[in-house]
Amino acid sequence: MQQALIVQSNGSGKEDLESQLRDGWTVVSITANNGPSYNDFLIILEK
Repeated sequence: MQQALIVQSNGSGKEDLESQLRDGWTVVSITANNGPSYNDFLIILEK
């Protein structure tokens, strides 16, 4: 099973990522998106 999370440069989504990692999810892919006003990361998790 997979799921995706977005972590933004302002830290939004970081707590969700940490919670999923504690629950046994594993990061399988990180893709950076460099937008005009912010940077964010698309993170694919797998369990």
